[in-house]
Amino acid sequence: MDYRTDMPFAYASGPPAGELGAALGYNVRRLRTEQRLTKQTFAMMVGIGRPLLDKIENGEADPRLSLIIRLADALSVTPEDLLALSL
Repeated sequence: MDYRTDMPFAYASGPPAGELGAALGYNVRRLRTEQRLTKQTFAMMVGIGRPLLDKIENGEADPRLSLIIRLADALSVTPEDLLALSL
């Protein structure tokens, strides 16, 4: 699977934070929307600002492991699920 073209947001020369960053962003956005959580509500649940959530979902952030764990907990999945290149 080529994540530069198979994801809803494609990058011309690859995602800025690498494939894992793009996978994380895609999975966070997908799971958040499946659970019908707004960006504002989800950001408050995780304890981050909306601009950082935007960067994560766009694959532009390089979050620490502690934040990935908080994101996973808020979405009721494992950190491995969020970093999976395909679910």
